[in-house]
Amino acid sequence: MGISIPFQRVLPILLIASLLSGCAASAATPQMTETIPSTTTEPTVEAVPLETLTPTSEPASTSTPPLAITATSLANAMKADMQKLANEKLVSSPYGKYYRVQDFTGEYAKLAYYRWWSLDRQPTNFAIRAVVTWDSAMPNANPSKAGCGFVFHETGVDNLHFSLLTMDGYVRNYRVEKKIFNDLKANYAGKFKIPADSAKIMLVVNYQWITIFVNDKQIVRFQDDHLKGGGLGFGVASGSNNDFGTRCEFTNVELWEFN
Repeated sequence: MGISIPFQRVLPILLIASLLSGCAASAATPQMTETIPSTTTEPTVEAVPLETLTPTSEPASTSTPPLAITATSLANAMKADMQKLANEKLVSSPYGKYYRVQDFTGEYAKLAYYRWWSLDRQPTNFAIRAVVTWDSAMPNANPSKAGCGFVFHETGVDNLHFSLLTMDGYVRNYRVEKKIFNDLKANYAGKFKIPADSAKIMLVVNYQWITIFVNDKQIVRFQDDHLKGGGLGFGVASGSNNDFGTRCEFTNVELWEFN
């Protein structure tokens, strides 16, 4: 079950009683098989520890299992990127554990509200990235309120962080703490097509620092001493009440949890 709450700065009189019946999003169990859930299925994390990629119980073979090739290549590529972040002093250490996350599509139609779908992970320091493709049911929907991103350090509807790329090309960051909604740092990432386009997004959280990349370019970096740990998930902000509202497809999703 996903969870939705309003952008309270935008619509301060909106009530959220209807969504409290689903207090916490259900979490899925990590699986080793790669499947694509439907829009009504909760996303799951596929754990791919490097040390267990190649089966050891099978007879020796001259060919490597396709999963091992794919997962090892992806993990090593992200490991190299985390080392680059460490070299640039954007994270304190590159060491960590790699996870491959299932593709996921979420949609929501309630103007100026957002919704998220939780993963079964609660990393404190992490990097998560995905190719995100979005669409809006209304070409003239409010582009500054519609977008895709990640909810993190979430302990319920009253306490969370939300970083997203909105359709007007801005990376926006929000914090909800004890029901108080706060706008955090934002910056322009570039022009995108409306109502549909895509971008590669990476969110890095390392101790009290939040850094967001769009198409491999650093867009926002700021410090927030209100990060207190919690859940991680996919987020969709709706810019329209019509039909499906705003739809976000997350593909090639990778998660790195720092040690």
